[in-house]
Amino acid sequence: MPDSELDDLLNSPSLKDLVDEPELSGLFSDDRQDIARTVRGLVNSALEDGDFQGRLADALEVAVDENLGEDEAALWIVAILAESRSQAAIHTLLRSFALEDEESLSQASGIALLRIGVPALEALMEWVDEEPGLDLRRQTYGLLGDCGALEEKEYIEEIREFLRTRIARELGKPAGERALEEAAAAIARLGDYGFLDDLRRIFMKDYGGVNPGLQDSIELLEENPESIPFIPTISPWEECYGWIFEEDLESHRVNRAQTDGGETAEFSSHHHDHDHDDHHDHDCGDDDCTH
Repeated sequence: MPDSELDDLLNSPSLKDLVDEPELSGLFSDDRQDIARTVRGLVNSALEDGDFQGRLADALEVAVDENLGEDEAALWIVAILAESRSQAAIHTLLRSFALEDEESLSQASGIALLRIGVPALEALMEWVDEEPGLDLRRQTYGLLGDCGALEEKEYIEEIREFLRTRIARELGKPAGERALEEAAAAIARLGDYGFLDDLRRIFMKDYGGVNPGLQDSIELLEENPESIPFIPTISPWEECYGWIFEEDLESHRVNRAQTDGGETAEFSSHHHDHDHDDHHDHDCGDDDCTH
């Protein structure tokens, strides 16, 4: 690296330098307990104050604009926006989700979009219909395949229908520019058994029966005639940020178990003998995130 580039890197401002929000100071701590306390407090503030959500979204915009996506405080801001279900932050989260060179922030933002739920996913699907590049379409389909974890279970059918239309769109693209396998994997993970015959026809007609990705999706659907969406035992959000809200999560589990009389859908898994179930290989940029 030339000396001038190294000097620029060493002298470039941090997110702490650029964000004038005293309430966020605890996010820059090296003490994990301080961070956890700060995040919990900021979630409460965001839930009570829509203007504060907007200021958090502005801070995230700064991280995106200044290429500070790997600054750990940016990831905590994403977690706060996710847990407060901030619709004000959806546009910013879409921007950070699309950052191909900021893997940690991109993956954390995808988890946040899932956590916010239907409004964020509707915005995401509208964005995909504007035909972003191949890598971003692949990334988006992968995220939509995780929607079995949504609290709004009735919305899953709309996502399935969207993926069906996207598969048709992908088929219309040149072979080297398709994200077809990723869209098919998402629809299989969402348990769209009614699409199985269509997927078989595509597999034979367009690929001559030779496409390992489509074959895996077909087999996944063949094993799931009940059309049960895949739901990870631990949601991507809980996997990354659950340690911050550990007491709340444990209380939630106990209360749901008492209400439902057993393991609940939110924390259950429809198991398959495929490697698909282990695909949550995300990196939230946090040592406490298990993956």
